[in-house]
Amino acid sequence: MRQLLLPALTACLLAGAGCKKDGVNKNLNPDNQRAVDFMSTKSGTYWKYGSRDGVNYTRYARGRDTVKNGKTFSYYEREDAGGNMLPEYFGKNNEYYLMLIDLDGSKKNYLDYVFWKDSSRLNDRWSNTGDVHEPTIGKIAVLIESQEVENNLTMEWGGQKFTNVVHVHSDAKATAFNVKVATFDFWFVRGLGVIRQETDVDVIGLYKIRHIDSLTSYHIEE
Repeated sequence: MRQLLLPALTACLLAGAGCKKDGVNKNLNPDNQRAVDFMSTKSGTYWKYGSRDGVNYTRYARGRDTVKNGKTFSYYEREDAGGNMLPEYFGKNNEYYLMLIDLDGSKKNYLDYVFWKDSSRLNDRWSNTGDVHEPTIGKIAVLIESQEVENNLTMEWGGQKFTNVVHVHSDAKATAFNVKVATFDFWFVRGLGVIRQETDVDVIGLYKIRHIDSLTSYHIEE
């Protein structure tokens, strides 16, 4: 997930009320946490992504684990064209695949975000809930609703062909008024990782942005 999640999630402050039901990301048992098997964790593995707006980056597996939010995550780093590094955290808890979302850019306030699950089938739905702590307003409720909208896809671009692709769509909403402020779509191949990601933010016409990132090359360390 790109840092574009932040303005969309922060827009939930317009709701002025909390979520009434916890998402699947709540109350996960740290004892069930283990290394992610969604993609390689071996040092030397990388994935390069390109976008139409020229914001390219590379994700690197670092081959080590770290503890965040009381759970153990596989540690990755994302480097942009300017050499700036951003930490990334992926893990698995029972059947749930999760990552940490940096809600305010501080690299301290992370949300456990379940992006898929082993039992997921076509049209299955799940939600994630949490809070953003905004300095001037205080606690802000966050709701992200996800659905597996396609699977067993074959996709091709740039001379690459991907099979058994799964497509997950997510909506970020202002909870009280059920107002959608952003959509996030990603396509992935289990064992390879994310091959495409689209972010579309529209905060009631006040802030609009759209990004599309596609996998251009990769290396999986043996």
